[in-house]
Amino acid sequence: MSEPDGPPDPEIVPAEPVSPEETAPAPAEATASLPAEAPESSAGAAPAPAPGPAIARGGAENRARPGRGPRPVLFEAREPVFRESGGYRLRLDPPDLARLRELPGSKGKTDQELGEEFLAGHAARLTAAIAGDVPVPAEVRVVVDPYSRQAFLALENRIRGITSF
Repeated sequence: MSEPDGPPDPEIVPAEPVSPEETAPAPAEATASLPAEAPESSAGAAPAPAPGPAIARGGAENRARPGRGPRPVLFEAREPVFRESGGYRLRLDPPDLARLRELPGSKGKTDQELGEEFLAGHAARLTAAIAGDVPVPAEVRVVVDPYSRQAFLALENRIRGITSF
């Protein structure tokens, strides 16, 4: 089918039927949710628009807003790893757990898994290094240097033992 070549006839105008819902005023529930207008306090303000049927516009202010929930956690919660051995409580803090990623065989494992494996494999040697120097029971921080492959055993703010691994 082809369209006529000439201009459209101005006398022929298609009529669109108007439903009664479109001409009726807005229901009470719809107008109740609209914010009330504040009384004008200054004489120089623009006049208020004439009351009439509410026109719904597609702007951002009329979109349904989802309820806000708690903020998502975008990082992994980092906690120290502990292991009891020989009366001592060995502790690997999160920065030391991160240093364990530099060691061979750490690919694909979490920091927690690396810390547990490290302490399980080296706990006996670590406690033997401080056995005569640090009284039992004590919490000892294990500071890892993956480049020199040494573990420093600290009690409070003092290094009390060094072990190579």
